[in-house]
Amino acid sequence: MSKGNIITLIVAAVVFLALGFVIGQVVQATVNTPGSEDDPLVSQSYVEKLVGERTAALQTSIEELQSELDALKGGAGSATPTNTNTNTNTGTNTDTTVSGKTVVITGNTVNVRAAASTSAERIASATKGTKLTYISTSGDWYEVELADGTHGWVSSAYSQLK
Repeated sequence: MSKGNIITLIVAAVVFLALGFVIGQVVQATVNTPGSEDDPLVSQSYVEKLVGERTAALQTSIEELQSELDALKGGAGSATPTNTNTNTNTGTNTDTTVSGKTVVITGNTVNVRAAASTSAERIASATKGTKLTYISTSGDWYEVELADGTHGWVSSAYSQLK
């Protein structure tokens, strides 16, 4: 093989390589990109995820606004029951009852829950400064007794045991 043929072969290889790269870019630009309008499956899953996140955020906002509304209806410094359900302590890892202690609400408006969980039913709300009778502790939650005798749970993040 002569020197001229080798140079021609190298030049042809470089041209074909460049041409292949350009054609690949054009094909990639015309194919549906995942997550684009032209890719309904990925777009649908993205939209469902986004709707779920936004729905959860709105639900939290609704609960906060409902708590504020309940507090305004019930007056400042009071715990307002939203139903008549009572909760008896059936959880584990709960301290014994300590008489004479109170739980003071430190958050602006705090939900009183039927169980020691943010997913438990909200049975009342309490505003900042409200003093509730302390019953027991379970994890990061205080079991309290409201003025009407209803038992519920408040997060220790928004209250203080005294």
